[in-house]
Amino acid sequence: MKFPRRTLLLTIFAACIVVRARAGFGEVALPAVFSDKMVLQRDLPVPVWGTASPREKISVSFANQTVTTAADGQGKWMVKLNPLKTSETERKMTVKGSNVITFSGVLVGEVWLCSGQSNMAMKFVKSKGRSIDPKAFKQDLSRFRFIARQGWTALTPRSQQSLSCVAYYFGIELYRELKIPIGLILRYNSGTPIQAWMPKDASEVIRKKLNIPKDWKDNAPNRLPGVQFDDKIAPIAPVAFRGVIWYQGERNAKARTGWEYDRLLGFHIKTWRELWAERSGLKLRKFPFYYVQVPTQESPVDAEWPWLRDAMRRTLDSTENTGMAIYYDYGPSLHPANKQPAGKRLSLWALARDYGRKNLVHCGPLLDKIQIKDARAVLTFKHVGGGLKSASGGKLKFFEIAGKDGKYVAAEAGIEGQTVVVQSTKVSKPVYVRYLFRKPQPNAEVSLINTEGLPASSFMTDNFKPPR
Repeated sequence: MKFPRRTLLLTIFAACIVVRARAGFGEVALPAVFSDKMVLQRDLPVPVWGTASPREKISVSFANQTVTTAADGQGKWMVKLNPLKTSETERKMTVKGSNVITFSGVLVGEVWLCSGQSNMAMKFVKSKGRSIDPKAFKQDLSRFRFIARQGWTALTPRSQQSLSCVAYYFGIELYRELKIPIGLILRYNSGTPIQAWMPKDASEVIRKKLNIPKDWKDNAPNRLPGVQFDDKIAPIAPVAFRGVIWYQGERNAKARTGWEYDRLLGFHIKTWRELWAERSGLKLRKFPFYYVQVPTQESPVDAEWPWLRDAMRRTLDSTENTGMAIYYDYGPSLHPANKQPAGKRLSLWALARDYGRKNLVHCGPLLDKIQIKDARAVLTFKHVGGGLKSASGGKLKFFEIAGKDGKYVAAEAGIEGQTVVVQSTKVSKPVYVRYLFRKPQPNAEVSLINTEGLPASSFMTDNFKPPR
């Protein structure tokens, strides 16, 4: 299509105005994820990016490195610092163009992105009875830092009111164990489904693949595909971090896309990993992605809670470098009050997988295989630790068994060595087994644990779609 010369000139002029406005009338600018007191990720390349006047020369200096580049025709620029060593000494980062920006108090350590919906968003609010134990502030927390929307800050009795409880309990375990700077990037919003955290075009790909209705059965403005991604994730990509912790899924269970959640979550993780690689220009890194298995069993009772939990369990096998904090023993509330176990169990995965604590039992029993022997189902598990155990000390509870017809009945279950044997006189030819499916009276009781006290994940061995 051809445009008149005057129209073309006006269009170019308008584009230049937009670029100059974005860059602050020619001044170098960086996104808010860069600020004083920030923590940079160690041992990985560190992208630093922003805007400036088109073709403007930019230099970034930090830790005896100076990297230069020039903004492109749209005023965008990026450099990558070579991998940095851990540093507890506060230093300055200088960014030079037509102006000079200096970030002070910069540390180098381990950085994690903390994202999800309301349970990740729950903060320490004293008026609601949520506060960090005052004894925690007797240690030096100056190297424990976080950023919500505006600027990095160290953890103090006052700043805790801006900090996610789950993120804190995760981060403080790393801080105490690793004894290095820890930085947490907080990005969450209550009541949001997973598709809101994907790029809109990506969410449409997976929606069509799974034959989900076009409106996702959930069309409130803050839940639309891509809206949370555009607002909270796009502005920080590709900031360098070690991995992601994630507490989300309740909204999908309520909107009845819980059964599909393993494919949704796996696609979401893949999309974020590819996005970070694409935007940074670095090799694809399958960064750790650890999440909380949603414990909710009520509100509303017809939500797809059991299917959501099992989909989360199945994601561990379908998506590389993932981990799941089993949290059923703190349900059935939509918002469990005690977030410490969720954060601590997430940290066990990180310590074992990413920080060399190889002998650490970091998860409760996860179903591995089912074998049918005569009229008995014999189950083996991963993560048995020192062995399988009944939480009550008596017989195992909450197991069900079914034949080919899929009609489940309550079953007898017992521990035999490193296996669990499930059977019922009502089912002579068992095919399917499930555990902690849905209790008539929801509560937090579990039955199967390992000797370290970590609970087994709920599971179902069938793939029946929930009634809809």
